[in-house]
Amino acid sequence: MWMFATGSFVLVVLLVTFLARERHAARHCQQAVLQCRTSFAALAEQTRMQIAKMDAIITGMPDGIMVLDSNLRLVEWNAHFPEFAGVPKELLRIGLDLSDILRAQATAGEFGPVDVEAEIARRVALLRSGGSTGAIERTRPNGGTLELRRSPLSGGGFVTLYTDISKRRQAENQLRQAQKMEAVGQLTGGVAHDFNNLLMVILGNLEMAEHALDTSDPLRAYRKIKTAQGAAQRAATLTTRLLAFARQQSLEPQPINANKIVFGMSEIIRHSIGNKNELETVLAGGLWDAVVDPNQLENALLNLAINARDAMPAGGKITIETANAHLSVAYAASHVEVMPGQYVLVAVSDGGTGMTPEEAARAFEPFFTTKDVGKGSGLGLSQVFGFIKQSNGHVKIYSELGAGTTVKLYLPRLAVERPPVIETETPHPELPRARNEECVLVVEDDADVLAYSVDALETLGYHVLGAKDASSALTALERHSNVTLLFTDVELPGLNGPELVQEALRRRPGLAVLYTTGYTANAVVHRNVLDRQVRSINKPFNFAELATTVREALDRRMVEGAQKPDDG
Repeated sequence: MWMFATGSFVLVVLLVTFLARERHAARHCQQAVLQCRTSFAALAEQTRMQIAKMDAIITGMPDGIMVLDSNLRLVEWNAHFPEFAGVPKELLRIGLDLSDILRAQATAGEFGPVDVEAEIARRVALLRSGGSTGAIERTRPNGGTLELRRSPLSGGGFVTLYTDISKRRQAENQLRQAQKMEAVGQLTGGVAHDFNNLLMVILGNLEMAEHALDTSDPLRAYRKIKTAQGAAQRAATLTTRLLAFARQQSLEPQPINANKIVFGMSEIIRHSIGNKNELETVLAGGLWDAVVDPNQLENALLNLAINARDAMPAGGKITIETANAHLSVAYAASHVEVMPGQYVLVAVSDGGTGMTPEEAARAFEPFFTTKDVGKGSGLGLSQVFGFIKQSNGHVKIYSELGAGTTVKLYLPRLAVERPPVIETETPHPELPRARNEECVLVVEDDADVLAYSVDALETLGYHVLGAKDASSALTALERHSNVTLLFTDVELPGLNGPELVQEALRRRPGLAVLYTTGYTANAVVHRNVLDRQVRSINKPFNFAELATTVREALDRRMVEGAQKPDDG
């Protein structure tokens, strides 16, 4: 009995202990559940507030927003989107296919006179290929200007921001007009000054000639008349330059081969630049024909060569190069009056004193000169500018103080039987992309060029770091061990590109390197900045050129790494 009672007691004790533990555990569970409920409620409230805040931001934005999923179906938009996109508000619904939105836009005339279905198919294919990112401008049927910025989403799909920039463009046009009026004021003052001097020489010498004839001194009268004739000739030359600046000179454009023009001018230019300077010509094979006035092109080349000579008082090398060139849609969008397409490039480079950014920006203004007083009219480059613009071409200056200057003349290519293909938004599925999470460090002191390069490389799938100078680039290199390619401008403040590369390779042997420069390749080589073997890409470069050159630089690094012998 006693044993049974004791066993029962033990059993009761164990049961009570178990129940107490379970009750304690249940109490803890209840507290945990309560805490979880509180946490979830707080998280839900926080999420709700974040969503409400984002909705308020999107709704309150003055821009239109459209979000598409990976199947190109509408998932989000705000109140301004229908207005800016030209789409009826009642058409919009979650899940609406992009083709229906494009059809409404095309029907409303947002894309101009196009074949509606063909345009829809083209734009859908472009978006699916990932080839329609970045910023573009569109002129609307109402005359306004719209800026579209499209970016891919990490989970697939796109977000597009529609911004009405009509007022901004109007303000820019007003500013441009004010600058033109300022230039006209400078022009008027300069012309009045120069013509007054010339008129004084003409009238004064004619008066002296008349006096000499009255005193029976025909030889003196003859000399005075010749002096007056010389001044009149200078006035005629000044008038020609003014007409060129105003793009009103009489041109006789005809098919020309720029190589023949450069070759034919070489001897004259050599005599003009003197014995202290060396002239090198680098003529491209297979050069396209251009359409310009050959006499005016010769004058422009001579003018640029003399400018280059004057920039090197101690002597140096002047390089004239030719090449086939292509100005992209993206480049044309950021440069007024430039038409995208194919051009014949003629570049004149020197290793002289160079110009500051402020001086380079004013180089084409009439009567602006960096030369000493009395050593330049200030109309040389403006004359070149006027001739090129009147010929439907483009001119660009690249200059660094103390490093030299390159002036690039883009001459319109002669149209062939099959018109040259001008770059459109046609997708390019063959473009090489990033592999294995490759990382590119971009070093560029021009903020706009840096932003474009970073955006383009990110679109190609690269992880991208940006730096504005060598110092910040080396800091980024230390912090990020995954950098596989250093993509740097040649001319940088402080340490230049080659000096940066030397230090970077000391710290990270085997790092792939790619240079970019606004100078021509030969000009950079002749200034002893780069070796010919170094891989580089010239500005302005387009998306396809960047994709191909970066991929080649990375692949070359991998091949060289594989061929490197083992240390053992």
